[in-house]
Amino acid sequence: MRVLGISDAERLFGTDEAIGVSICMDDTSEVISIAEYDLRYHHLPRNLQPGGESLLPHGGSGVCCTEYAKHIRLSLEPDGHKVDVVGFANEDNPTSLCAIDEYHPGGHDFAIVDGRYLIDPWVRLVAGLEQQIFYDLEDEKDLAKALSVYGPRDCWKPL
Repeated sequence: MRVLGISDAERLFGTDEAIGVSICMDDTSEVISIAEYDLRYHHLPRNLQPGGESLLPHGGSGVCCTEYAKHIRLSLEPDGHKVDVVGFANEDNPTSLCAIDEYHPGGHDFAIVDGRYLIDPWVRLVAGLEQQIFYDLEDEKDLAKALSVYGPRDCWKPL
């Protein structure tokens, strides 16, 4: 098992394509890649593009923060990493940006890898709120930023 870094997180989880997000088409239930969806429907006006549900490779919802954390666990644990899916309810973590900015009603979930790294692609890929998806909690600057976004560690509960 090797130590993770920001380049690993970006390579594995930084884009929909890296993660392997797909679209299950509403009308046919066909599952296609985002690239295929774009090729087929990009030329159509937005109001005429067919709908679909985004899916993560394990079948979880491509818009649910908990499912992103589960995807990280499923991706990294076979390589020997320990991944905890953790989260908080907004009312239990009022100093987190999630609660302050109300960008995720109810609360938010994310992954803690090897007790050291916080990885949360949902904030970039779904919410479009933060560009940073990887925090090394042993690095002073990363820890300070993570605590401002996610609130105090004692508010993070395992799921």
